[in-house]
Amino acid sequence: MRNLVVLLFFFIHLNSFAGGWIQKADFGGIARHRTTMLTLGNKIYIGLGHYNGAGPNVLFNDWWEYDPATNSWAQKSDYLGGICYHATGFAMNNIGYVGTGRVSENGSTLVQDFFKYDSSTNSWVQITNFPGIARRGAVSFVIGEYAYTGSGESNTGMLGSFYRFDPSNETWLQVASLPVDRTSAVGFSIGNYGYVGTGDLGSNTSTNDFWQYDPNSNLWMQKASVGPQNRLEAMGFALNGRGYLGTGGAVSNGTSFGDMWEYIPETDTWVQIEDFLGTARRYFSATTLNGFAYAALGTNGTNFKDFWLFDQSLSLVERSLENVTILAYPNPVHDFVQFYVDWNEGIELNRIQLKINSIDGREVYSSPWQKGLKIDARSWKSGNYIYSIIYDAKIVKSDQLILY
Repeated sequence: MRNLVVLLFFFIHLNSFAGGWIQKADFGGIARHRTTMLTLGNKIYIGLGHYNGAGPNVLFNDWWEYDPATNSWAQKSDYLGGICYHATGFAMNNIGYVGTGRVSENGSTLVQDFFKYDSSTNSWVQITNFPGIARRGAVSFVIGEYAYTGSGESNTGMLGSFYRFDPSNETWLQVASLPVDRTSAVGFSIGNYGYVGTGDLGSNTSTNDFWQYDPNSNLWMQKASVGPQNRLEAMGFALNGRGYLGTGGAVSNGTSFGDMWEYIPETDTWVQIEDFLGTARRYFSATTLNGFAYAALGTNGTNFKDFWLFDQSLSLVERSLENVTILAYPNPVHDFVQFYVDWNEGIELNRIQLKINSIDGREVYSSPWQKGLKIDARSWKSGNYIYSIIYDAKIVKSDQLILY
């Protein structure tokens, strides 16, 4: 009789999608950072930006469309405002809005102009100028029927002023200012609130503070800080009722971060999750579409053109699986191996599958997850095997079996 020994090195990731990050087709244009990114319909749009070359600062006005259905890029009509970087953007009623930013090679020329993009006609139209001081590095978020744009930096210093945009008549109205002026922050909305956090306070100083805006009271309230590390030029987005913020750096042109944090508004807490799977960077741009987040480009001194999808369900499952208890009994065993797993709360068992393959890739076992799985290994040849935990057709954990 042969013995089947299960080696439960469950923390070894032989094959996984770390942290829910999956790399997609590279951006169709030239690598860059300080770009503007938004979602319209079932497509993602990104453009503008710059890179610092050996010579003059190189600015862009191109605009690109990504189709998740085909994992492909197509260039669209150039931005009507011309070459520009460090602009802000948002989407409402299937129309994209982009404005402010820097339009000169030395970065000193700032603008207030704003444009709207209609993807159905692939056309840009200028709208009412942003009414505040011309700025770069502003953030935007949408709550209900209004968008909110503010913070940033003028040629005289950091800004906290915020303005509400009404798309029905394309007008702006000043609202309460963010209590602490800054640029290169992160902004997003969750439910009926807007959030702004981290950023550059000037004088080579960054922050990890985090603020909630209530449009009904027109007030800002400070919330829990984003982890222990001050940061600027970070990336963030909201997805399915939670906020996400990470990457960036402590100071501009300094060390870049790859860590990621998840915000739970009900408890006003931040939880560190798996690091971003790619290269640590600053000025990572992000948006969301159909339950996923997408992030692209950025710099750590080298400009990037890679493009990533963040699958929240994979991230949550992987975190749950890291602490799961797996037992095989008896161990060693004769002919059969039985799995006992103490799944964490929140795991949907009907979406999990167990597969076992020989070391050369031949499948020897496959089954939806069941309590107390008992597997007959009497027909297997002696040797090494790999078992995989699969969630929604994606491998989230793998480990080793040895049969002798």
